[in-house]
Amino acid sequence: MNTLFTGDPSTVTQFFPQFLVNVHCCRYWWLKNWEHSTLSFPYWRIYYNFERGGILEYQGEEFQMEVDQIYLIAPNTDYKSRLNDHKIPKDGYRLDGGSICALPEDKLKKLLAEGVIKHLFIHFTLGFPYDNTSPGIYVLNINENLKEKIDFLQQYLSCNANISKFNIQAFLVIQSLICEILKNIEESEWEQHNTSDIRVSKTINYIENHYDQDLSNESLASKACMSTNSFSRLFKSEIGVSLQRYIKKKRIDYACLLITHSNLSIDEVASKTGFSNRFHFTRVFHEITKITPAKYKTLLSL
Repeated sequence: MNTLFTGDPSTVTQFFPQFLVNVHCCRYWWLKNWEHSTLSFPYWRIYYNFERGGILEYQGEEFQMEVDQIYLIAPNTDYKSRLNDHKIPKDGYRLDGGSICALPEDKLKKLLAEGVIKHLFIHFTLGFPYDNTSPGIYVLNINENLKEKIDFLQQYLSCNANISKFNIQAFLVIQSLICEILKNIEESEWEQHNTSDIRVSKTINYIENHYDQDLSNESLASKACMSTNSFSRLFKSEIGVSLQRYIKKKRIDYACLLITHSNLSIDEVASKTGFSNRFHFTRVFHEITKITPAKYKTLLSL
């Protein structure tokens, strides 16, 4: 019998997880102060310190950051940070640092003599459902493969002053580093935040790509070919929160991402996240984060 040969001799159809590593920043900084009473962001973070002295605190547990360990922080993890025996100030934060690639070598040597820490950090997202894992801090021991990638990025970022565009080799190293770290998360952590209903999954994917569009219950139920009430009940049953509460939180998460990793104005962020005006955006932003967008932007600049 003659059959059309597709290039794969097997008759078994295979399915693979669909996710996209979206890197938002990769930076190499010096830190003299790193005291924050609360840090929580809607994206993944990777930390590596080249000197001992950094401390992370999560749910009463302290993580003394070692040079032979790398730290992965899940989205929406509420944690504290500080250096050495520094105290977190009453106003909640103190950040003193900057890019190492912009520093002359003699200035860096002087700062290191004063006790600063060299700090590599990467921010990234994966999309639904992989950004919905449980909050927490994952500590990984550095192996030869991870160390090789960290050393490459340290050298690359040191030699490219004020870098804004990464070449393909550096980008692939970042992607490889992220994937190697993520594979250490237990499979159960990924699965417990997934949904088995394809209609809900497709709706969430649509939401994450159309924050500036009409995301009413009626519109989304229509796309799922269900009645509005039935779809609303299904969504809450699968995800655990109402559809509009979920959309509101995801829009603010995306707004935080834009404020952190773009030069957009507050008005532009409001528009891109589907709010009719800045006043409405500010009210919802404050409801979710407990601070205003302008204050959030100011804190980041500090």
